[in-house]
Amino acid sequence: MGKDRKPKKKRQTTGKWSINIKNTVPYFQSVGLSAVIAFLFYRSIWGMAVAVAVIPFWLRLWKNEQAAKRKSVLLLEFKEYMMMIVASLQTGYSLERAIKQSEIEIKKLYPNGSVILPYVHVMNQKIAMNIQLEKAFMDFAQAVNLEEAISLADIISFAKRSGGDYGKNIRETAIKIEENLAIKQEIETITTEKRLELKVMCVMPMGILAYITLTSSSFIAPLYGNIIGITLMSVCLVAYGFLIMLGRRIIEINV
Repeated sequence: MGKDRKPKKKRQTTGKWSINIKNTVPYFQSVGLSAVIAFLFYRSIWGMAVAVAVIPFWLRLWKNEQAAKRKSVLLLEFKEYMMMIVASLQTGYSLERAIKQSEIEIKKLYPNGSVILPYVHVMNQKIAMNIQLEKAFMDFAQAVNLEEAISLADIISFAKRSGGDYGKNIRETAIKIEENLAIKQEIETITTEKRLELKVMCVMPMGILAYITLTSSSFIAPLYGNIIGITLMSVCLVAYGFLIMLGRRIIEINV
């Protein structure tokens, strides 16, 4: 009987566990940054009570950066998705079938995973449940939260009522998005050096303070252990955070 038993399959260690680990990284980073700030700016364990305010600040920066990256990827995939719909319409498919076929093409184009694919799948499920295509597409557009997708949903809704040319409208929208992406890529190329300079400038004050602390701690000793020094360091810390946000806002160019 023992020979007939099949070996048990090994449990996969990837999946939700790896995703959770990835999501906790910024929290560990923010706690570590708070500890560094507590030492450099206050040189006291009690400084953690003030430095803990850095945690939501760091998490906000991280979330904004992740949201910007996700939106950039989503916009690129949406453009590809629309071109797939146009190609299907040009072969004679109906809009419903073109949208369904484009989901299959998205899976082939992004075999390792796609940001837009889950939204497309939900939309096709709604259409399969006899929900009006224009309503399903509008729900899709609102879910992905792209202005271009919402504009296209309005165009499809209007074309459905008036019998417009789907292929032409979608093609024109795709061309506009492609032009928008080209401008964004050009801007990112131009501002790459400035973004690197901003990162260096953001780290530099902490590096200088750490260097002075390690090499000439007596030089800044009067700033610690008294009300005036704590107040001055707190003001510098707030100004430091404000200037970081101001620098990010300056190099952030919306198209």
